[in-house]
Amino acid sequence: MKRSIQAHSRKHFRAALAIAGIVVLSVTLAACGGESNSKPSPTGAVSTSTVPADSTAIPSQATGNSPVLPVSANLIVNTSTVQALTIDSVLVENNVEASGKDTSDHLEIALTNTGAAELTAFEIFYTFSDPATGTTESYYAKLPASFTIPAGESRVAHFDNTGAVDHFPVSDFSLYYTNRNAMDVTVTVSATDAAIQTATTKKDAGGAEEAD
Repeated sequence: MKRSIQAHSRKHFRAALAIAGIVVLSVTLAACGGESNSKPSPTGAVSTSTVPADSTAIPSQATGNSPVLPVSANLIVNTSTVQALTIDSVLVENNVEASGKDTSDHLEIALTNTGAAELTAFEIFYTFSDPATGTTESYYAKLPASFTIPAGESRVAHFDNTGAVDHFPVSDFSLYYTNRNAMDVTVTVSATDAAIQTATTKKDAGGAEEAD
């Protein structure tokens, strides 16, 4: 009878051990599963919740809304000595449209290609100087690739904010628009395979005038 009881007890003991093992294994597996779900993202991965809402916004420069700012030095680099470009005139006031109608005062540069090849890659550096105060302000503009001048032809570059063809952006806060003193204006123009050309003019005292 004792043996039978001892045998029965051993069976219950082994069963208990087996159940305990199953419980431990289940707990371990559950822990492993929970850990795998909480692992950090791989290096460089970005959670969608951390991406700014405006991350797809187009930069202002790409839309043409970038402000025109003064520069501290002439950015033109051109060593050509070929005389193929001339500056016919520089206007900063009393501007007139092609139709003969008065238009608002602005920087206007008339150019002619006197060479045998088309002129491209135009760059313009212009400076406003106030002799009375010694204040000087310069701007640099790289014209679009569409601004070219075939051999023997002319073209005019305008600097205002009308958005018309061959009219390029300017700063509304430049000396030209905010300073009422008389000013000296210097313009430097560069094009591919043509010597740099420079011209000067003067602006009378008073602000920019609107078209009549």
